[in-house]
Amino acid sequence: MRNSSLPSQDYLILADIVGAYGIKGWVRLRVRLDDPNLLLTLPSLRLVSPSKAPSTITQSVTVQALKRQGKGFIACLDGVTDRTAAEAMRGLEIQVATAAFPAAPDDEVYWRDLEGLEVWCTEAESRSLLGRVKTLLETGANDVLVIVPCEGSVDDQEHLVPWIPEEVVTRIDLSGGTIEVDWYADA
Repeated sequence: MRNSSLPSQDYLILADIVGAYGIKGWVRLRVRLDDPNLLLTLPSLRLVSPSKAPSTITQSVTVQALKRQGKGFIACLDGVTDRTAAEAMRGLEIQVATAAFPAAPDDEVYWRDLEGLEVWCTEAESRSLLGRVKTLLETGANDVLVIVPCEGSVDDQEHLVPWIPEEVVTRIDLSGGTIEVDWYADA
């Protein structure tokens, strides 16, 4: 499974600018991609204020260089040449249009594509609606589906189901809007 960020309308958040680095205008990034190098190749990136910000800034941006620095990344953005300009970008998000983001390979899915899908539970010979995928959590052992109740679900409880393809998650039908899991409903 590939991790991509959640859509902000028709845009995906690829990275957050968390601060400045050095005196030449580089910025520190919290990258939300499995492959950070996509920041260097995706077309039409834009800088946007987070949705909770009092005023919205939107401008196009080009990432000229990207380097790993400690546990995160630093980037050189086109037109940002000094620390003062880099510091002014703290809190902005780097986004791309959803349509410009590459499709997942045939044997993979993006997390964002799973959110909202119905989760059907098969246990022994019975099949029941567990709920809808709210989000996914990264854990040390494996990722976890967070499933919330919906109309027709077996109960009004939130369920956590481990993301273990073929063993627990047996089928994903993106076009049908469903995920089949071999799990138990009374978790």
